[in-house]
Amino acid sequence: MRTTRSDVVLPLSSPIRDVDGRQVHEIFVPKHTNVFVQIYNLNRDPSIWGADAAEWKPERWLAPLPQSVGDANIQGVYANTMTFIGGTRACIGFKFSQLEMKVVLSQIIPAFRFAPTEAEIVWRFGIISSPSVKGSVGTFHPKLPMIVSRV
Repeated sequence: MRTTRSDVVLPLSSPIRDVDGRQVHEIFVPKHTNVFVQIYNLNRDPSIWGADAAEWKPERWLAPLPQSVGDANIQGVYANTMTFIGGTRACIGFKFSQLEMKVVLSQIIPAFRFAPTEAEIVWRFGIISSPSVKGSVGTFHPKLPMIVSRV
């Protein structure tokens, strides 16, 4: 959530219809208004990312991104997403988190062999996205079963 520090006019990426049926292209937001940044929705918007927007597909970033992603003009600091926010309030630790994961992976990938199990994995989306085993909805513990063996 963010609070506006002054009166602003918020442009919309696509027009909406108001209660009177008129097309609205922008919204007036008065000073001291709380605004919720819908990161989850932006990062999974089918009009930007395509019909499979809700699927976890890291290979998206290995090929040229669709024109709709560029046209969306997402102001995030990484990978055309708002995961780390953007602008002056962007996460100051996002580069450190990337470096940390690279170091961890560089140490464990050569030393271990990873294989999937038969369990079906589903993703839970909340403050933190996490994998879980399908059917374990009643528990809130992340789970990602895999077979790990030493090389």
